[in-house]
Amino acid sequence: MIRAMLRPAAAAPFAAIVTTVLAAVSAQAPYLVGRRDVAWPNPTGQGSASLAARVLYPSLAAGTGTPILPQAGGWPVIVFLHGFALLGNSYEALGNAWARQGVVVVLGNTAQFDNIGQERDGRAQFAALQAANLATGPFQGAFDLQRTVLAGHSMGGGNVANVLADNPGYRAGFAIAPVPPRAGNGALVAVPIGLVAGAGDTVTPPGSNAAPFYQSLTGYADLKAYCLLDGSANHTNLAGLFVSSGADTAVFERSAAVALGFLQHALGLSAQALDQVLGPPVLTDPRLVSLQQEFAAAQTWIDRAFRVGTTTMASAGFEPGPGGIGAALAALGPPLPTPFGGLRLDPATAFVLGSGLVGAERRLAVPIALPPDPALAGIDIALQAFGWTRAQELLLGSALDGSVVP
Repeated sequence: MIRAMLRPAAAAPFAAIVTTVLAAVSAQAPYLVGRRDVAWPNPTGQGSASLAARVLYPSLAAGTGTPILPQAGGWPVIVFLHGFALLGNSYEALGNAWARQGVVVVLGNTAQFDNIGQERDGRAQFAALQAANLATGPFQGAFDLQRTVLAGHSMGGGNVANVLADNPGYRAGFAIAPVPPRAGNGALVAVPIGLVAGAGDTVTPPGSNAAPFYQSLTGYADLKAYCLLDGSANHTNLAGLFVSSGADTAVFERSAAVALGFLQHALGLSAQALDQVLGPPVLTDPRLVSLQQEFAAAQTWIDRAFRVGTTTMASAGFEPGPGGIGAALAALGPPLPTPFGGLRLDPATAFVLGSGLVGAERRLAVPIALPPDPALAGIDIALQAFGWTRAQELLLGSALDGSVVP
């Protein structure tokens, strides 16, 4: 019965036609944010001897020195690289916005005027996190190093790609109003990576900075995305610098949401996060000039949780060509090998929810309308995108699942 309600009337059988399990961030967010200044030893021998940083983290009480909220397996981590002549402390508004959503943010406070030094410190910071995670102290066991990403602004944005070109373990990257990376480094980035820039930026104008940065990313994994906002978005307000109210605040909130949504999706933290990057929240923003995205693997996301009596919009992102979304009435299982990649859906209940051809928009959206029947609560729904990829192959992509809530 449930399958019949989800399945379009003309859907074909789901035959051998996807690989990240997306689970929701804890419902407790937004969190209170604690703060500690640290100076971790650099265990690599490359860069600054001491890696000073301001660490912002979910806590039971806001303020300096409050204990980090315990989290089984540790919290996801965003390491942030500042712009030239600034320090990480200048970006506390941005760090707080992210930490409130359930991540640890490490704002680096080194290499204020040293591009190469910052690159080395950004690479070394991963090893310093590993050491701090093991050492007795306030952050023992607090970091999930399998869910650690790199972000940066301006000089630090360019260094996102420079660090990821020789990646010590970061799972994704995001650059805000960046300078371009060094020649050749963009092509060496092999993780998901996103950018946001503003047409009002006169320090790193996007046409000569963010645009060539984005084009240089030819080896990325899963997806890359580039959001360009209008003239109200400038070099500082995109990163939350010198923001007080009005248009500056709106630009900052959009930039912070796009960055966090991209990183949460890349880490598998939220089934809904990519809607903040590629969905209506961005596409209907009057400040949007252009949104570019490319896919090495089809990506799946939804705009809201599955809820009795409501409609959830399921989306698949893939390269221009054929693709769609498969569904199953069971939780995701381990990948089942197929000629098209790993199938995460239960073959016994799998079917095509929607399919078609996409063009330059690179997105197929399919509504899932659940009737107002209380008996639906608790039923599992799993989705997996399939579609044309950068390699010009039709492949299964990322997957998500969730239980219907009342």
